[in-house]
Amino acid sequence: MRVGKGCERCRHRHIRCVIPPGASACTPCTRLDRVCHLDPRFQFKTVRHVYQKSNGSAARFDLVWDDEQVWVDVEQPVTFVDGTSDGPKTGEETQQPPAAISSGDDRIANPSLQEPSSINTEVPIPEEPPVHPDQLSLADFPPYHTSSPVRPPPDEYPTLSLREASLMRRFIQNIAPWVDICDPWSHFTTVIPRRALQVPMVLKAILTLAARHEAILTGQSDWEASTYHGECLELLIPALDQLEQDLEENLLITVVILRICEELENSEDQRFHLTGSNRLVNLSSRSGSSRGIVEAVSWQFLRQAIYSSIVQYQHLELDLYNYERSSMFQRDDDFAFANMAIFHCAHIIQLCRVLPDNPVDEQLWGQVADAVDGWYQHRPLTWQPLRYQDPDVTEDRPFPEIWMTSAPAVVGMQYYHAACIFLTMSDPGSRGLREFELARTRRLAEADREKIAVHVISVIGLSWSNEDVQNAYFLACHLLYRFGYCLQHPVEQRGSLEFLSHVETLLGWRTAWIRSELSHQWGELAVVEPPST
Repeated sequence: MRVGKGCERCRHRHIRCVIPPGASACTPCTRLDRVCHLDPRFQFKTVRHVYQKSNGSAARFDLVWDDEQVWVDVEQPVTFVDGTSDGPKTGEETQQPPAAISSGDDRIANPSLQEPSSINTEVPIPEEPPVHPDQLSLADFPPYHTSSPVRPPPDEYPTLSLREASLMRRFIQNIAPWVDICDPWSHFTTVIPRRALQVPMVLKAILTLAARHEAILTGQSDWEASTYHGECLELLIPALDQLEQDLEENLLITVVILRICEELENSEDQRFHLTGSNRLVNLSSRSGSSRGIVEAVSWQFLRQAIYSSIVQYQHLELDLYNYERSSMFQRDDDFAFANMAIFHCAHIIQLCRVLPDNPVDEQLWGQVADAVDGWYQHRPLTWQPLRYQDPDVTEDRPFPEIWMTSAPAVVGMQYYHAACIFLTMSDPGSRGLREFELARTRRLAEADREKIAVHVISVIGLSWSNEDVQNAYFLACHLLYRFGYCLQHPVEQRGSLEFLSHVETLLGWRTAWIRSELSHQWGELAVVEPPST
């Protein structure tokens, strides 16, 4: 027998359940206007067998019940004692222990005939006396079904419409796998959809993202996504004023999902949810290392922050110390190694901020460069390509063929190449202007441009060669936008445009603006330098 701990909803959400004296609902459920299902104060454990010592050895007696089981008589009534009062409610001065079940052996039927050490019934000592029967009601006990598994009450069933269920399935099948690429537990595919059925704010965010993704692929209006987005904001904004631990988790999930919606916007990315996610991650001092769903969402946001830094030249203002304590640095599986590469890439980008008055700390820069090299040297043997074929522009093959054994290995190697690109761009003398402006005014060193081009085409090759790893398409698009001007050969340029078109058709990730920008850059550079042949 043990004391029940909290209501069903609070246990599911792993939060503290506070029940005010005399209240019929706990504080969290009252605040969220939810039905509170309080468990009975005590739960009893069934005794299926007992042990008896005989001649120095323990013997086990199984208690098997049948329809004709005869219960032993007790000499006087058994009463319950209210532990909150000075004595029993019935006027009984003492509480009689329940009699044991007769098994044909008086020593078992009457434990008082045995020495205390001779019997072990596996029944734990109750933490406090049971309540008086008069204080219990039918509502204090959960429903019991003899022929079906325990199921939630009718008001707890999800009330999704057919359209909402379709959008939820789209999120689970088509979008969540992008996010879960480096998460061994696939929280966005498994845990977060279940969370959405209980948290309307998360549900509205998922419906917003799924509706926008469908609208992009079908070429339809995204009015539906805008409607869900407005409903989500109506729940999100008030929740920001209640930054408690349990709410903070749902807030982070919601804002990170909405940030993906911003990245899918056809118009200019306003980065509203990027700022909000950044603040939430930094406010939660252990977000990147807290294990579970918060850690998974925080690592997804780190990739979002890297995207904004690469494509939109935004400073990466995350507190990376949170991530240094992550479990990823304590494991040696493919997912952990991929996340380590992402962390090193973020560290380099943060160190290489494009600010003329912030010179790079050479000592710290050397430590980061050594960390990247050490990661590459100690990567798992299984990260070696199953097949590798060099690119050959003479055969109209601009990108290498690289077959990898796992999806995290594909993404991890891509972020390694991205880290190498930013290491190459670390010359303090070239800071203060954007890379394309440098190339157009005083040009990057030819050797550096060639190194960058090699890394860019390697990232694209990893995407083309492992087409089932859809997440791998995103970083390739980001790096093409930022460093595509380094690709000088017409075959590489045509292949890059074909790749970007394929990504938009396959994933709905808008790349037309990147193709337009690259064509413009290549046209300007062709005026000052002839293209490679």
